[in-house]
Amino acid sequence: MNRVKQMGIGFLAVLLSMGLVSAGAEEKKHKQIGQYSGFEGNEEVLGAAVAAAIRETGTADDPRYVLEDQELQIGLAVSKMIKTFNSSSAYQHEMNDALVKMTLEYIQFAKNQDRMEAIARQDAMTQFPMLTRVAKMIDETGNAELGLLAITDQTACFFQLAGQVQRAPGMITYRAPYGHVLTQTRRMGMHDLTEQEIHDRWTKPHIEVWSDVLGIDIQITDWQEDGMITISIPEIAEAVAKNVIH
Repeated sequence: MNRVKQMGIGFLAVLLSMGLVSAGAEEKKHKQIGQYSGFEGNEEVLGAAVAAAIRETGTADDPRYVLEDQELQIGLAVSKMIKTFNSSSAYQHEMNDALVKMTLEYIQFAKNQDRMEAIARQDAMTQFPMLTRVAKMIDETGNAELGLLAITDQTACFFQLAGQVQRAPGMITYRAPYGHVLTQTRRMGMHDLTEQEIHDRWTKPHIEVWSDVLGIDIQITDWQEDGMITISIPEIAEAVAKNVIH
């Protein structure tokens, strides 16, 4: 049994001993309305247990894993995660579900106004203050990689929306985040968008604007049926290929 499994079992044992979760599921007598984590009123205790598990599993002395005085917020976050994963009556919800839906509503509005690309570019400019600071850093250091980080790992607008990502020098690859929800909302008549349409008329214009503001060449792949997208800085990718950058 690996360490992660041991930690998970130990964590569950702690919660069971606290009486915060039930060891067995009760028979459902009627459909439940509303989503509940089972930790209502005990979020701070839950957060303390999770924080302890993070400290134990993470690298010793790493300040990212020192989470004292944040137990309540951690517990609330984990409680929301439990509720989200148990929201499956219409379809299986994922952690980015609400953000995806809100973004799709915005994109659908832009499409309905026949201004999809224009609104995409306007939306991209909301990051202008942050990107101009990064552009100055790039000018001072010559490190174009900072531009890629600025539009991905630096911003919650990306990392809370995208799922698992693959990183390499000068590039980042991820699956387009809209398909799972869009399949359901199209079926229910909420949206008439397609993933390729979003990619071509929403995501690409964002990248073009950010590339201009940052003053570096940022490329994005054309739409692929598997939904995988790669954003890259060609000069870095080429340097890596030539073993100039390791």
